[in-house]
Amino acid sequence: MNFFTSDCHFFHKNIIRYEDRPFRSVSEMNAALIANWNRKVGKNDHAYILGDLGFCSGEEMNGILAQLSGHKYLIKGNHDNFLFDKNFDKRNFVWIKDYYSLADGGKSVVLFHFPIAVWDKQHHGSLHLYGHIHSN
Repeated sequence: MNFFTSDCHFFHKNIIRYEDRPFRSVSEMNAALIANWNRKVGKNDHAYILGDLGFCSGEEMNGILAQLSGHKYLIKGNHDNFLFDKNFDKRNFVWIKDYYSLADGGKSVVLFHFPIAVWDKQHHGSLHLYGHIHSN
């Protein structure tokens, strides 16, 4: 099964306040995000992450990804700076891309971190999934 998510913001202390997330600390938020993920995503499922996975070092992200079930794919977000850390292991993902189009349940689905006004096959019933916007 395919799952889609965005803007987890692991380790991002200020996101708790900015978005009124119901956590007292980053460690509490990270633990809840991991538990929620693993309740839904199975070992053989595919998880497409539409950016802003974490606000952390490469080592910290390696630790998070080791705890998350499924085959993981990343669409790069504007806060995914862990990707530039020499200690980050890119093998944690099947692939890392800026943009991707896939077929899911007979539908064409375009994945990008940011909302875009026009996308491939838009006038033929395709969907565009994105993140970035948060509570707005």
